[in-house]
Amino acid sequence: MTEKHYLDKLNMLLEHIEDPKQKQHYFRLISTLLEKGYFPGLAEVPIVKSSISHIDGEKGLLTYRGYPVEELASNCSFEVVSYLILNGDLPLEAEEEKLRGKLLDNIYIPDDVATLICNFNRKLHPMNMLSAAVLLLEAHDKGSADVDNHFENLSRSIKLIAKIPTIIGTFLTGNPQFNRGKQFKTFAEYALFCFNPKLANDSDYVKMFEESLILHMDHTMNNSTFSARAVGSAKAGIYALISTAINSLSGPLHGGANERVVQTLEKIGSAAQVPVHLENSLEHHQKIMGVGHRIYKTYDPRAKYFKEFILPKIFGDPEQVKNENPPLWNLYDTAIAMEKYVQERLGKKNLYPNVDFWSGLFYKALGVPTEYFTTIFAMARSVGWLAHWMEQQESAGKIYRPYQLYAGFDTRHIVK
Repeated sequence: MTEKHYLDKLNMLLEHIEDPKQKQHYFRLISTLLEKGYFPGLAEVPIVKSSISHIDGEKGLLTYRGYPVEELASNCSFEVVSYLILNGDLPLEAEEEKLRGKLLDNIYIPDDVATLICNFNRKLHPMNMLSAAVLLLEAHDKGSADVDNHFENLSRSIKLIAKIPTIIGTFLTGNPQFNRGKQFKTFAEYALFCFNPKLANDSDYVKMFEESLILHMDHTMNNSTFSARAVGSAKAGIYALISTAINSLSGPLHGGANERVVQTLEKIGSAAQVPVHLENSLEHHQKIMGVGHRIYKTYDPRAKYFKEFILPKIFGDPEQVKNENPPLWNLYDTAIAMEKYVQERLGKKNLYPNVDFWSGLFYKALGVPTEYFTTIFAMARSVGWLAHWMEQQESAGKIYRPYQLYAGFDTRHIVK
């Protein structure tokens, strides 16, 4: 078959599809299948219909239930956006307050779970700790095996979201009573308290932290959301699927990248060393952490929000930051130089800093230990994971069972 005949055949197969973008998408899918015989990493393969979030990679647009994420971060509370994602629309004021009350009423974890968390080996990575601790909660919720009641799933989801900051704070402080006797006005305030009690008293920092949580709440069919849906498709309970999603998020090619970005900036050492480091990485075909994105062909809108609206509130007075925290300023200065050099060197390839590039600097400014960065991501993304789980339970979906191409031996027999 000539190339022209091949292209004509594909176009004929897709002629009934009116949307040009969708037609182009399916054209790439069919071409990949014909060329390779399978879809590496399920790239671009649609596996579900979802109404939770949407990405337009060409425009750099991310929406939750149709609302641009920047508008939600700027104008809404954690409770409002959680309600939107979990329920499908923005809440009335009374519904927002009710959700806030339910979240704050369920922050405490069972005493035996808190004790076990404090007894975990301190060398355990906080993400692995979080995954294990979420599973421990199942022992106190035997009804969680029944996943067919939407209202129970929603209630159980809210209770689990509320407990995730507590699990993290318990391990971070090593104190099962660290949050006892405290009163909190909002969930974002409590979440920040679990990392930095002093900054939780500052409304400006609480607002910035809340914005960072909103930016991370959902992101269509990413690896961890796929993992949650895959486990959920087997009718496994809420704790199993969230534990799995946390493990997926921990990887350096997913949420764990924000840790690696800060570690890279620390390794580079200064803005002056950026060209040497990046040229060495490019020469050896090494991935530049925090740069580029599978979906976005322009600036990641979440990264843009961090860069333009959150970080200027931290680094807006350079002399003050230099005097009060020279290492922090040096990291920021190095990041600015790194972004500039990447855009000059690789701008034609549409490579821009992604959300992990800037979020780690914000968490560093909050005094959060580097190894805990991704737990903040998980805290926020749990809302999206659980919304996807409930959406999946409402549909008569099948258990996930992709097909493989076998590349091993033909049938063999033991020779006696």
